[in-house]
Amino acid sequence: MSNNLIDPESRNYSFKDIEEDPRIKRTTKEFFITFFTYIIYGALMMINLFTFGLHSQDYPKVLGFPLWIFILICLLVGMVVTVELICTFVYKDMDLTSKNTKQEENK
Repeated sequence: MSNNLIDPESRNYSFKDIEEDPRIKRTTKEFFITFFTYIIYGALMMINLFTFGLHSQDYPKVLGFPLWIFILICLLVGMVVTVELICTFVYKDMDLTSKNTKQEENK
C-alpha cells in the first residue's frame, strides 16, 4: 500500500491503494470448489435419472431396488463422503477479525 491513507468517508482513492485480504482469496476458492462439486453431483443425478429411470417396464433389480434407485443411493453416499472430505481437507478455519482490530486491542 502506498503512503497515502484512505479516507473511509471519501471515494477519492485508487483501487491500487486497497490491500487485498487473503481471506477473500481463500473463501473464493472454497466457494468455487463447493459450487462445482454440487454442479457435478446434480449432473450425475440427472444423467442417472434420464438414463436408467425413464423406461418403466422391467427395471433391472439390484438388492431388491430398481437400478436407478440403487445408483441414486450410491451417488448420495458418494456425495456425503465427498462433502466430508471437502470439509476436512479443503475448508480452513480463519479469524474473522481484521488485522487492524487485533493491533488496536494489543495497544
